[in-house]
Amino acid sequence: MARGRVTVKDIAREAGVTAQTVSRVFRNQGYLSEDTKKKVLEAAKLLNYVPNQTARSLRIGNEKSIAVVFDGLRNVYFSVMIDYLYREANRLGYALTTVFRAYEHEITEKVYLDALSLGASAVVSFLEASPELGGAVRRYGVPVLVLGRRTNIPELDYVTTDDEKGGRLAAEKLISKGCKKFLYVAEGMGMTCVQDRGKGFIDALAAHGHSAKVIDINGGFAEQIAALEAEGFIPDGVFCFSDMIAFYVLTNLKGEKYASMKVVGYDDIGAEVPFPLRLTSVGVDKAEYTRYALGKLVAKIENDGHEELAIRERYDVFLHEGETA
Repeated sequence: MARGRVTVKDIAREAGVTAQTVSRVFRNQGYLSEDTKKKVLEAAKLLNYVPNQTARSLRIGNEKSIAVVFDGLRNVYFSVMIDYLYREANRLGYALTTVFRAYEHEITEKVYLDALSLGASAVVSFLEASPELGGAVRRYGVPVLVLGRRTNIPELDYVTTDDEKGGRLAAEKLISKGCKKFLYVAEGMGMTCVQDRGKGFIDALAAHGHSAKVIDINGGFAEQIAALEAEGFIPDGVFCFSDMIAFYVLTNLKGEKYASMKVVGYDDIGAEVPFPLRLTSVGVDKAEYTRYALGKLVAKIENDGHEELAIRERYDVFLHEGETA
């Protein structure tokens, strides 16, 4: 996937002008004929050049820098993971920059190019990949690693936790606690990790003769719970897509009818953040997880232009036994 990075000299050679002329065109500095400008800009387009907004380099991906794309400032999990990514990138000799996109659930070509304009030599995305991204990665040659999600786009890489196993661990724990009425609370059913965790949970329940209701909190949590209650369904075993959702469930489902409810979250953020209540949660060794993922990515960056097979990895998970199940 890696390829030679586009430099001002490359553009100058293609356009038949000097590197200084190319720099002047990009800075719009001094008098230049329209013909010269046109030749430089056409050469830049032909070579898939992206201006580096940091002005530290006039190359795509020349900086030893990894851009991380995420969409949730209020999600503690992202804070924890970006901290681990920063530490590991630093250890490997790379700077880490963040690209925040509020309420966007996909990394698009535009977001990818924004990351490249910051001098990124690779991109790590916590977001699902949009279908057109593969073409952009093929053209620009700067790899994208989707972290915590699967993708079928052949030009992209991914490392994710074993989400189906996590769902199975949650089901087995709740069954062992004597639960009979199961609920899976998710957010954004289109995400592969949401689907995989739910599949593991529901399949494991089915193997024991149980089934589960499923709700998406984006569809109005209170209204969906009220509808379940109207049917006489009071869940006593709840698996949540994330720890943040688990805290939301525990905050909103209170009272005598929910007194025996058991809750299992996902992400085990209590391992890093000392919350007053320690959730029972599916987790992963985050330091090792990020070390493994970045190790794979950096090997690809530094592969000197030799093609590698796409990275397709699932990282093992465990169940941390807390106070909620």
